[in-house]
Amino acid sequence: MKAELSMLVVVLARLTSLAPAQGHPSLVPPAAANQTTCISHVTVIDTGTGKEVHDRAVVISKDRISAVKASNEVHTSACGKTIDGTGKYLIPGLWDMHAHMTSVDSTLPLYIANGVTGVREMFGPPDANKFRSNLAAKHIVAPHIYLASPLVDGYPPAWPLSIVVKTAAEGRAAVDDQKQKGADFIKVYGGLSREAYYAILDESKRQGIPAEGHVPDSISAWEATAAGQKSMEHLNGLAVACSTKQKELMPKVEAAMSVEESDPLFLEAAHTYSEEKCQRLFAEFKKNGTWQVPTLTLWLTFARFNDPQFTSDDRLRYFGGQMRGFLTGKDPAGNVDARFQGMTESSFAMNRQVLTNDEKLVGAMFRAGVPILAGTDNSNPYVFPGFSLHDELALLVESGLTPLGALQAATRNPAIFMNAQDQYGSVTAGKIADLVLLNADPLADIHNTTRIATVFLGGKEFDHPALDQILSSAESAANPISAH
Repeated sequence: MKAELSMLVVVLARLTSLAPAQGHPSLVPPAAANQTTCISHVTVIDTGTGKEVHDRAVVISKDRISAVKASNEVHTSACGKTIDGTGKYLIPGLWDMHAHMTSVDSTLPLYIANGVTGVREMFGPPDANKFRSNLAAKHIVAPHIYLASPLVDGYPPAWPLSIVVKTAAEGRAAVDDQKQKGADFIKVYGGLSREAYYAILDESKRQGIPAEGHVPDSISAWEATAAGQKSMEHLNGLAVACSTKQKELMPKVEAAMSVEESDPLFLEAAHTYSEEKCQRLFAEFKKNGTWQVPTLTLWLTFARFNDPQFTSDDRLRYFGGQMRGFLTGKDPAGNVDARFQGMTESSFAMNRQVLTNDEKLVGAMFRAGVPILAGTDNSNPYVFPGFSLHDELALLVESGLTPLGALQAATRNPAIFMNAQDQYGSVTAGKIADLVLLNADPLADIHNTTRIATVFLGGKEFDHPALDQILSSAESAANPISAH
């Protein structure tokens, strides 16, 4: 049941104009200015080791990093522009590895304003190739997008616009169709039958396209990792898989129809947690290359949706219209999101317990060496495109990740996950110049990822005034009356 709570209604947003995103990560971003830009006297953070290399010069030529050297080895006279990085820290561009609604144009520049230069869209369009063809037609500042198929779900589907699969043959056909249409991966969802799920995983292997997403309610986390599912979202099924009462709890969770029914089951799973069993599961994740995307920011909403301090978030001012409705927990008709209707204070208290247990699970996974990606599940209520990735990083550290571990989950790890280490994930010569210049050290305090001085997207510079202009324009567009 928890799997069915993880995404906001997307129908109206997907009927809006498609975003001219910067496309598949293997595509080179739009050409940057012809000048060479040098960032001098900067501290470069090695996302592999955590080493901070001081007084470096990073040279950007067009869309690539062309050199990373000691500052005294680079003559600034050869640079068209020099940025003084004294006292600043340089990291690769950040990635939100569980995002939604990249079809809404107005949200895309806000990623860049927050240093998020790439996202993994988890509910892709029917035809990814057509989506990408809009690159030539529009010129909106946007992150790179690693693009899912539409949800591949059982019958009845949890969400409209899903690909409904009832049989093994239909599962294989869906994989073939989406591979032909250019999806980067197949997004599996919670209602798939065992027969359809195993056919999809087998066909994905045969076609060479990964299957990522939810662990279906009919499948255990043990079975999903053994089948080769590449990522598991939202910690679906993990607490139950680590419980001594797994066999008893699984059918009850599958049958649950609300959080009021499912949360007591998750708490029971937590109370019957087996450290030995969980460590064996983590070892399977490591052996099979199964990545975890906790999306703790989403679960924070379910824990604090009734807290006025939480829901008075000032970042709402950057979002207008239907998007603001979604972000405040309203359905398209303006009613409270059905997932929160009827919830009581005791329900939210239980959700807070579930979140605490989830954070303990994330810390244990990190200590066991399970590969983790930072993702938010925006645009759920109070999970903001761009902004909330920083919230997720803080929650990961709160859960037990080191600041380096959290930073890796949004930089180095996404590059490894997408098999794109040659393009992203580190400040290294030859890679795409997606960079974030920070005014303070994120390894000293992960909250410093918000202290952004400059962002580079494919070599194109967005200095502090440019980033402020993105935010100002978004606020004006979202609040047209107050703007005058």
